[in-house]
Amino acid sequence: MILFAAIRPPSGVIRAVTRLQKGVPGARWSPADKLHITVGYFGEVPDVLAEVLDAELARRPLSSMELTLRGADHFGRAEPHQIHLKLADNPGLTRLHQHCRRAAREVGITMEKRLFKPHLTLAYLKPFPDLERIAAYEQRHVNTEIGPFLVDQFGLYSSWQQKRGPNRYDLEATYPLIG
Repeated sequence: MILFAAIRPPSGVIRAVTRLQKGVPGARWSPADKLHITVGYFGEVPDVLAEVLDAELARRPLSSMELTLRGADHFGRAEPHQIHLKLADNPGLTRLHQHCRRAAREVGITMEKRLFKPHLTLAYLKPFPDLERIAAYEQRHVNTEIGPFLVDQFGLYSSWQQKRGPNRYDLEATYPLIG
């Protein structure tokens, strides 16, 4: 199964985010129940390793934190493929990502080496998107700020590809963030 660790923002934040999901033709806006902030992507993990990963993620509880979503951006230089909200710098979020990487290493899971850029995905884009509309969207939301909001837990999710529509995400375990 494919596993990732993520923060699910509170319902008030989700409502505020969904109000921003408009204005880019051809964008496939992420459904409200799929909105999350990935803190660790583990990829394909055998069931036996998933159990060990769960135990490792539960070790050494980290501190709770406050996060703020701030400004829109995209991934994909020459051809944008995704629009997201950025997160204000937060050392607690970085520690949580490092905790996920350490847990993966401890159980023998090799995570991607790509730079951690915390974000909340708003939409995926079809090939050859309208670059002017994307730039206008980002400019319109350059000063958008949602939060701060308290994060007192994160979860381990499985991702299941569907024949139609977005992948299904199942919450497999939750881990408290203390303090």
